[in-house]
Amino acid sequence: MNELITDIKSLELETLKNLKNSKAANTLRAYQADFKDFSAFCGKNGLSSMPTEPKILSLYLTHLSATSKFSTLKRRIASISVIHKMKGHYLDTKHPIIMENLHGIKRLKGSNQKAKKPILISDLKLIINAIDQSN
Repeated sequence: MNELITDIKSLELETLKNLKNSKAANTLRAYQADFKDFSAFCGKNGLSSMPTEPKILSLYLTHLSATSKFSTLKRRIASISVIHKMKGHYLDTKHPIIMENLHGIKRLKGSNQKAKKPILISDLKLIINAIDQSN
């Protein structure tokens, strides 16, 4: 029986290690930072951040939309969803109140990414010709 307990404990430790290594360190930091901001919003407004509900997440997205890009809103949804899953809670991020709110934000603000202009072939040729080929 004691061996079984030891085996379970070692399995739990190994499982925690696997879970910790399932995402890159920067990804985990981003999730934590995003959820910390969401928790602060909830705390200031007397709302529950864990577990939360679609209406609260939708209010948060509206709050963020005043100063954040659409891509940031989508990342925050993903971060909050992942943190909920890791804590064993379900959050329906496809709930109509979230999806319709996002569509409204997108229509009002837009979601265009600022793309860089492509390099012209003439400029590329100048760059290639400037490369020192003696090495």
